[in-house]
Formats: sequence, structure tokens, C-alpha cells
Amino acid sequence: MTRRGGIVLVDKPPDWTSHDVVAWLRARLGVRRVGHAGTLDPLATGLLPCLVGPATRLTRWLHLWPKTYVGEIVLGLETPTGDAEGVDPGTLPAVPLPPAPVLERARRALEGEIEQVPPAFSAKKLRGTPAHRLARRGRELPLAPVRVTVHRLRLCRAGDGRLAFAARVSSGTYLRSLARDLGRLLGTGAFLARLRRTAVGPLRVRGAVRPLSRHERQAASGEPALAVLPPEAIPLPLPDVGLAEEEVALFRHGRPVACPGLSAVEGAVRVLGPGGMLAGIGEAGADGRLQPRVVLDP
Repeated sequence: MTRRGGIVLVDKPPDWTSHDVVAWLRARLGVRRVGHAGTLDPLATGLLPCLVGPATRLTRWLHLWPKTYVGEIVLGLETPTGDAEGVDPGTLPAVPLPPAPVLERARRALEGEIEQVPPAFSAKKLRGTPAHRLARRGRELPLAPVRVTVHRLRLCRAGDGRLAFAARVSSGTYLRSLARDLGRLLGTGAFLARLRRTAVGPLRVRGAVRPLSRHERQAASGEPALAVLPPEAIPLPLPDVGLAEEEVALFRHGRPVACPGLSAVEGAVRVLGPGGMLAGIGEAGADGRLQPRVVLDP
């Protein structure tokens, strides 16, 4: 890994928090600056992109990608956490699945741009305190609805009172809330029983490394190898602007750069130097000048 940092794709195991993954990477790589791009609940598994070193400054743009999930929803009960925490499967009522037209109407109501209330047990902050801490103290406060986008939602019957699903959603969407709202629309109650993130934008979980349990480490004689991809390999949903060597030098010194033809592009752009090296993130203005926003050392 270079001093510019990069990205590591991790397949989060069940019962690990996202912070556990960050701590594991810090220990494995021997670096302090590690951050993840999108929290996964402890009961969830799947893709957790982690940025390392100076590349952590690119996290806000990685968040712009939609996220893809698969999982299972159980009808018949709405839980306080929105998931299977504290649920005894043997006590669940047998709920027949609704007719296909009813299920389809509920699915359509949850697809597109919607107002979603986050779960009480979430990381959303109320007066500086995470909501889940207040909820566990018995002080549940109303959370304001947030506008999110469900780009695609597919539901499939999976047995007694169970629905398998696949969803592609905007960043900030809670799948536990989606399951809860589905149960309310159907009049049955529902909770999220299983969740796996399979993709973040073009990043796929099949290319991720999975941390091993203690037993697996002993059997395998060590941890799996880590691939730290360079900043250039971090896919950001931004247009690219290429600069010559002398222009990159100005950009890296925090100086605006005049770029002919840049007036056709406005907003954040990836700034590439010779050879495709990522110099940082710039702000393209209508005046054709490129203002540095994030500068990465060569």
C-alpha cells in the first residue's frame, strides 16, 4: 500500500459490526486512517468498502452510489429493532402470504422516491446521541422521515409467511424500515430476517475478502491476503478531467487551473494526471476554472 492509501473490499461476517471490520483492517494494515462507506448492521453480511489512508477523504463521493441487497422478510410480527434480534422463531404466528395482486400493490407503493422513517434502533442522531442508545434506554424519540429512493424492489414467495427480496436503493435507505413498512401495508406486520449487501455501485461482493473466525484462522494457518487497490481504482460517480503535468502541479498546490472546455461540466470531478493517476477531486465552475477540493499526494 502506498502512502496515498486506497480501497479494500471486505465481505462482512455476521455478528461483526462495521466498526469491528475497521478495527480488523487497522490491525492488519498497521494504519490508523481507515473508514467504511456505508454501515451494515451486525446481523447483516456482505460488501463493506473500506477506504484507507488519505483516500478516506473520498468517502463522501463513494456514498453517492446506490446499494444492492438480497435477503428475507418474515410476515406476522413487527419487532422493536425491525430485524430478528430477540425473536424466537418457534413463537412466530403462521401467517399466510397475501394474494399476488395485494403483494404487488404493496411492492409498487415502496418503489421509487419515498419518505422513510428510520428505525428507532439506528445510528441516526438526536441532539448528538445515536437513536439506538436512546431506544435501549427506553427513550424512543420520533425520527423525522427521510426522502430515499428505492430504484428496484423484487419480492418472491419463500415459504410460510416468508418473502425473499432483492433491492437496489439509494444511500441512507434502511432495509429494516422497508420490511416494517411492507408489513404495515399488508396489515400483517413484518421484520427483516436476513440481509446481505451484494454491491455498492459497480463494486461487487464476489471480489471481497472475508475475515476469518479464530477457528478458521487456526485451520488455515493465518488470515487471507488483503488487496489494497490504489485510489485510481476507487469508482466514483463523477466525470473525469485530465490535466497535464504542469497543471497537476498547480492543482496539488491548491491553485485553480484554467481548463478550456470545462465550462460544459459543473460540480465535482475526478482529476487525473499523466498516466491516469488520481490527483484528487476538483470543483468545475461555469468560468472554466477547476478549484481543488481534495488533493492526494503523488
